[in-house]
Amino acid sequence: MSDAESAGSDSTVFDLGDDYFSSVHGRVEFIVFEYRVASLAWLRDRTVRSIDAELAELRTTRTSGVHRVPGWEGESDLVLDESLAVLDGETRQIGAGIIVLSAAAALESLMNHLLDQPSDARLHRAGLARKADELAARWQTAFNVTEFREDVGWLRKRRNDFAHRLIDDEPSPTPAEVFDDGAAHEALLRTSAIAWMLEEGWERHLTRQN
Repeated sequence: MSDAESAGSDSTVFDLGDDYFSSVHGRVEFIVFEYRVASLAWLRDRTVRSIDAELAELRTTRTSGVHRVPGWEGESDLVLDESLAVLDGETRQIGAGIIVLSAAAALESLMNHLLDQPSDARLHRAGLARKADELAARWQTAFNVTEFREDVGWLRKRRNDFAHRLIDDEPSPTPAEVFDDGAAHEALLRTSAIAWMLEEGWERHLTRQN
């Protein structure tokens, strides 16, 4: 059973979000980020449930044979089998990839708020890695920079992998390039870990200003 399945269909958006990120200090920048992570957690959960439910329904139909048109039994099976393959392949991967892309975007938005110096405007237009490098340099005593860079590097690579998977349309991705619910779950975990480290750095930064 996947994490999404075990969460329970009655879980609220905030219940699901609590599995990933909850702001420690309650600053507005991190509350907004918390809501975005909760929204992605909800979307991940509902996507997995919807795909699994439809797959189960189609497999029941396949077994019963009620989908078969007389005289076109083979063709009827082929159409249904293609639906199963697309749902369990492209649809599932795109659903997971959307979570990875959106998590990276939410993190970049958060970083833009934290890059608050007058000279930081240029960094707002930079990529995730450049923003992360600058914040790590400023707040290197606030968190484990090695873990921070590792998590950022993972998220950046997976985001780029997914974009190239769609753009390049490679027919046979390697196991490391396949997106599934596990990849979406890990993206949310790593994004949240990065945000917690940034929150500590931001809090120290604000404390020094006061």
